[in-house]
Amino acid sequence: MYGDLFGKWFVLLVCTYGVTAAGAPNEPVADVNEPWIVAEHLLPDWQSMALTTRLYNPGGPASVNRTPQRSLSFAGRIHVIDAGGLIGLSELATNAKAFDEIGNPVETTRVSQYPTRYTPLRYSTAIQLGTGNRIVSVVPYEFTIEMTMVRGAPFPLMLSRLEWSMSALLSDDFEAIDIPFAPAADWIELAPGLEILVEEAIVTEGRYDYGLKARYDPNKISYLDARERPAGFTGRRSEAPYSWPTNIQPFPELIVTAIDVVDANGNGLSSSGSSGGYNDVGGQRTATHTGTGFCSQCGDAAFIRHVIAFKPYNQQLPFVLENVPVPTE
Repeated sequence: MYGDLFGKWFVLLVCTYGVTAAGAPNEPVADVNEPWIVAEHLLPDWQSMALTTRLYNPGGPASVNRTPQRSLSFAGRIHVIDAGGLIGLSELATNAKAFDEIGNPVETTRVSQYPTRYTPLRYSTAIQLGTGNRIVSVVPYEFTIEMTMVRGAPFPLMLSRLEWSMSALLSDDFEAIDIPFAPAADWIELAPGLEILVEEAIVTEGRYDYGLKARYDPNKISYLDARERPAGFTGRRSEAPYSWPTNIQPFPELIVTAIDVVDANGNGLSSSGSSGGYNDVGGQRTATHTGTGFCSQCGDAAFIRHVIAFKPYNQQLPFVLENVPVPTE
């Protein structure tokens, strides 16, 4: 699923960010002062609303002078309409404010999370009936907002306005860098401090397999398959959130957000990846990554593509929904 997606994503990046080919990882490609406008990238939507009334046994000691407590639980989604610049999004809604049908505030539950965990972009693949074309789409992010009613107050007829914010991990400088799909005797530098060694690259009819190692300083670079994977780990690539202890360093200097295999024309091939974990020695990490792909009609594997986000930063994104219905039954 990653092949088709990043073939399309690479075209998007070229148009939007001026992404360069391999060999020029430090060339500026975007104005870092240009604001990231939420409405151009993300669309909030509501998914469900749950109403709860908690009653206390009048004969119990804990129920003295306690009236029924009412609460609302709002579940929403964030649709990604343009992934340009987005590395990940925290699915934790903060600074929430809710208002009933006449504008009276509804108390919301405060939430906190330390450190912030950014969920990377996730994708789903569907096959179009009739044509057999592969359709790749971004899976919406999900979040909840908990609200409590003033003691004795009825449930609102609707929420006239619901405000909240979510933290996004962004970059103004993405690059897709290709290295030959062939075993190499020497390490290849993709960016300062990040080297790749292709140990295995095999192409057979309708299939390819590869294995590589990445060498870097984990305090400065985040590599896709090495997040929270100690030596000896084997398994499919997970979607573990990005998270860093802010008392050490807020963010790395660069993040490898995707690894893909493309043919000689730059078209992505259907692929899946897994990790063999990593070893840390003397402040340097060596991580392993393997991949397999099946693609009988889209050409042979020619390059291994790394998508790199430079100088990541976070931004609090404001969201608003109006006239959110509340169930009456």
